Amino acid sequence: MTIALLAVALAALAAAAVLGVAVRRSRVSAAAARAEASAAIVAAGIAEERRHQLLGGLPFTAMRVDRDARVVEANRAGLERFPFLARGMSVLEAFSEHELAGRVQSALDDMAAERFEVRLFADGRRTYRVAVEPYEVGDTREAVVFLTDASEAADYQELRSQFVANVSHELRTPLTGLRVLLEALDDPAMDEGTRRDFVGRASRETARLEALIADILFLSELEATQGMPSGSRSDLAVAVAATAQELAPAAAEQRVRLVVDGDEEAWTPLTERMARTVVRNLVENAVKYAGHGATATATVRRRGGDVVLTVADDGAGIPEMHLPHVFERFYRADPSRSKRMGGTGLGMSIVKHIAERFGGTAEATSREGFGTTVTITIPAPEDAGGP
Repeated sequence: MTIALLAVALAALAAAAVLGVAVRRSRVSAAAARAEASAAIVAAGIAEERRHQLLGGLPFTAMRVDRDARVVEANRAGLERFPFLARGMSVLEAFSEHELAGRVQSALDDMAAERFEVRLFADGRRTYRVAVEPYEVGDTREAVVFLTDASEAADYQELRSQFVANVSHELRTPLTGLRVLLEALDDPAMDEGTRRDFVGRASRETARLEALIADILFLSELEATQGMPSGSRSDLAVAVAATAQELAPAAAEQRVRLVVDGDEEAWTPLTERMARTVVRNLVENAVKYAGHGATATATVRRRGGDVVLTVADDGAGIPEMHLPHVFERFYRADPSRSKRMGGTGLGMSIVKHIAERFGGTAEATSREGFGTTVTITIPAPEDAGGP
């Protein structure tokens, strides 16, 4: 009997020991599970903060949208560009652009990335490159929408296309004229006087073609080499004096009085070629278009930290409707007269391009019948001296 009771007691003690071990193990497992869950929550919070910081730091617009293409979050750049964005707003409500909304929703439905361009209204109509990247988090679908402003690239491409089209047209005209003249000169029955006239016209067309090609190449060179030429210096006063001397015969032929005024020295950061080009284009325009009996005055002054070149005439002037376009490429207020005088339509555009490249400005004022004034302002070099 005693032995039996002892066995029962030993069995009970063993069971209690096993139960104690199980309880302790259960407590350890529960603690480990709680710690693991806590660590997972912390990791998820860190990942969310990391994602938020990454999205917020992007230099272009980025939005996170939910399954229904509603805004969940927008980064700083997006809120600066589109301050009306708010959580819960649909993409269509936000931008009123059906293609954008439709393709975002399509990306979410198909779980396939989208790439396209749209025109959105923000600070005027602008072109944006859009990238939509859908993803899944558990059973939830979301997408990140990236909007990159591509307006400058689109505008440049359009400008380039227009320029190519204009160049093609401008080159075709003198080439066609030359071909016609050469075909006519092949006529053995042509009298000597007519032949000489045709040869002179062919020579003028050739000169116009050469001038046009030279201007196109120079403009292309300016666009291809951005920034200021290192260490360049030129005296605009010297360029004005030299140009006036070169154009004196042309001015006499057009019966235009040419006057030079201004400071003895006016150093600029322009290269010699740029300075001569700016001055010649402006003075030559005044000589050609001011009209008989007019006076054209080229003035160079140092004004504070700038050098100011003004070419003014008291001649025919420019009609008001044409004035806003005088610096545009190939724009001519009087196309027939410009071509007859040998103009390429690029001179004023080149002048403005050079001035703005150095942080300056180009402005034109005119009144029909009272003359035209073109003013170029260029920041002087820091030392304001010569080379």
